[in-house]
Order: sequence, then C-alpha cells, then structure tokens
Amino acid sequence: MDYDTDPRPFHLKGSTTGVLLLHGFTSTPQSVAYVGHAIHAATGASVSVPLLAGHGDTPQALARTGYRDWLASAEAALDALRTTCDHVVVAGLSLGGTIALNLAIRLLDRVDRVITINGSTGIYRPDQVAKLFADQPTAFHPGIGSDIQHPHRKEVCYDQIPTATLRERFILTCATGLMLPDLKQPILVFQSRQDHVVAPENGLRIVRDVGSSDVTLHWLERSYHVATLDHDRDIIVARAAAFITG
Repeated sequence: MDYDTDPRPFHLKGSTTGVLLLHGFTSTPQSVAYVGHAIHAATGASVSVPLLAGHGDTPQALARTGYRDWLASAEAALDALRTTCDHVVVAGLSLGGTIALNLAIRLLDRVDRVITINGSTGIYRPDQVAKLFADQPTAFHPGIGSDIQHPHRKEVCYDQIPTATLRERFILTCATGLMLPDLKQPILVFQSRQDHVVAPENGLRIVRDVGSSDVTLHWLERSYHVATLDHDRDIIVARAAAFITG
C-alpha cells in the first residue's frame, strides 16, 4: 500500500507497547505514515498517528489554533493510547518532535521513551524571528513543506502559514528548549546534517541539555528536514524499532 499520499490520521492495534508518532507544523500524518506502518510491522507495537488541531484542513483553520491546541491534540492521543498500552514511546518529526519532548517533560509518568526527528528547540536565525514581530506583519508567510532530498516524494502540507501561528510555534519551541534539563527518559535523537527548516544545532542542543542519562544521537546523511519521507527513512525505522523494543 502507498502510505506516502494519505493524509488521514490512523491507529494500528498491536501489543501493549504503544508508539505515539506526531507529524510536524502545517503537515499531516502523511509525512510520517510510512515510518509508522513500518515500525508497527517491525515491532508489533500499537501505533497511533493523530492529526494535530488546525492541520489537514486549510491555513485559515490553522490560524484559529495555537500551541495549546496542538499540545491538547497530542495529549488526548497519548491518553487514548495509554488505555491499552502499559509502555509508551512518544516520537515526532519537527514540531512533532518538540511536542514529544514537551509531553515527556510534563507528563513523566505517561511517557517511557522519546524519539525526535529534526525536532525544534527554539534555535532560530535572527531574520526568522524578526519577521514575526514586525510592526506590520503579513497575515501569511510561504509554506515550509517538502524539504526533501528524494526527487519523487512530496509532503502533504499547507502552502501558506498564518503569521500568528508562527509566533505560537516560536513560543512552544523556545519554552520546550528551556525545559530540556527536566527530561529524564531514554531518548533517541535523529538529526539531518542538511536541514533547511530547522537548524541542525537543535539536535545537538537536545543531546547536550536533556537530563537523561540514556541519550543517543544518530545523524542522517542523505535526508533533509522531512526525513521520514526521505532517503534515510528505513534507517529511522530500523534504529527506532531497536530503541522501542530495547
């Protein structure tokens, strides 16, 4: 089955080990579907891939949401997974990785392990920040999707981003970055060497600042930001599966 074109959320029933896999900002479950299905096949784990609030609709729908709504979507999916699973790994791509970190820090008793894939922790270029606080900001900015090295794969995502939600993302990523010392669970960090959306320094910050004694960093050499759709996605699956079952 071609999972690379289906933007719908899904749940794969399996063992009492659960994996909550979160997509990124302006994206959909399509961006992580292949990895989710492959992890389920490799581990037998139950896999939940929800749709974050405001996503999978229109940019205008996203504009009506903020970081509290995105966190609530993920937390609801986590609670649902916990009803049938006694061990839960939370994973995410990009902002999904940020949310995975945030949940693990705030909900320590509900998250057993963490996986981030090009997660953001609030490291931005000055020009990225300045435009968010301009005196007369534009209502929308161009989309940031499909930063993929593979020539035949595309990300299903918005082509415009509401400026207000970029500010919400800024707040969430910066706050989560400051909370990293409170993360105590084992964590696997995937980071692309070349990422045109989230600076690779974010991955290094996660590894440096988390309070966990069990930290693994794996560099992705042949993928850009949306690594779950890129050349290294099978490497992500293999290493994530070993981490989940380890």
